[in-house]
Amino acid sequence: MTRGGNPQDVVLLRGLRSGAWMSCVLFSVATLALLVATGTYLAASSIGIVVASVLAGSLLYGRYTLLRPDPYLSALIGGLTILIWAGFVAGTTALAALRTGAPLIDADLARVDALLGVHTPSLIAWLTAHHMMTILAPAYRSTVPLLFVAVILLGVMRREAAIWELCLSFTASAAICTLVSSIIPAAGTFVHYTIPSDVIAALPQKAGSYYLQVFNSYRSGAADIIDIRHFKGVVQFPSFHTCMALMLAYSVRSIRWLFVPVCVWSGLTILATMPMGGHYFADVLAGACVWALCTLPYPRLLTRSRNGAIARAQNA
Repeated sequence: MTRGGNPQDVVLLRGLRSGAWMSCVLFSVATLALLVATGTYLAASSIGIVVASVLAGSLLYGRYTLLRPDPYLSALIGGLTILIWAGFVAGTTALAALRTGAPLIDADLARVDALLGVHTPSLIAWLTAHHMMTILAPAYRSTVPLLFVAVILLGVMRREAAIWELCLSFTASAAICTLVSSIIPAAGTFVHYTIPSDVIAALPQKAGSYYLQVFNSYRSGAADIIDIRHFKGVVQFPSFHTCMALMLAYSVRSIRWLFVPVCVWSGLTILATMPMGGHYFADVLAGACVWALCTLPYPRLLTRSRNGAIARAQNA
């Protein structure tokens, strides 16, 4: 959707933009409460980097929103600012959540996988045997950078509403995934199962376990200061990588020449979450549900709200 004269489109656009910024603020407040509750602190260097980035982005956003209005440049700058802000808050929440000491639910997730007929170690072994990791590893590692590329591309193509929709989906999904992990954390399949050594040898270095040192450090209480360098994707359930892969594909659905390739790449990313991120299949399904909850109902809710406002105005 581009900017136009349709009143419904204007209402939807404003709702998405407001929702994206407001969800960032509410997520930040919830994270501050979690930091206080768990006795966790932020490294001054990390705060400085992020505050400087968000402040610079916010000032530029204000310039092109209020002083020299340019809705597309404003959306591009605002979108990048929100990704940085919400990404930092998500990483902070994920690490602080580990310090709650909540019981791990790996055994329950393994049982869910079994009920669904999925045995993750067997799937990982099959993927390595068929040399799939040469493409799955890059797909997994590209997830976050591609979201920034998507915002830039959508800005250049003047898809203002798509940017705000992506930002709202990112922030809301990140908030749910990280806050849920504070209540029902999991260590991952490479901890719960015994993965054969030949399978591990066929995987990229530290695949499925790259986050464990940081995970154990914060969960044990040995670490209480969060540094941006510790952001290692410690959230297992739900899978936030699945959320990001789906929102990336959904954000370009109106760009015909790009939609199918991005869907394929996002599908590879989702498949890669198990060997690369140590996820259960249940994590992936939960991540898909979180994305759907944070993305699909919103346009309908805004439309219903608008129609209700019009009806009340007519009856007044």
